[in-house]
Amino acid sequence: MWRIQKKEKFDIWENDLCSLKVQYEESKCRVYVNYKGYNVVVPMGICGFEDEIQERKIKYEVEGEKGILNSLSYVVEKDNLRLFCDMIFFFLTEHSLDRMLYEEFKY
Repeated sequence: MWRIQKKEKFDIWENDLCSLKVQYEESKCRVYVNYKGYNVVVPMGICGFEDEIQERKIKYEVEGEKGILNSLSYVVEKDNLRLFCDMIFFFLTEHSLDRMLYEEFKY
């Protein structure tokens, strides 16, 4: 499902739908979601991503610079990284976010 490119300070997880920039920080990982050139953390939240993640009892946080929507990322425990990233893929497959791709989210 994922093609993983190892970089010096992060990894890029890619498939035909999206790419994820994964930064490793001690016991957690920061995951930036790139869907068609947009950071879709906010649109995913609006469309119910949190509910799907909570069903699987995965704890995560959303972090970023205040007021800068394209800086948002998910922070998740390393142990849950693979499942969390797979959940992002399945969520994007099942939900069309194209109508929510606003300039504020553009990378």
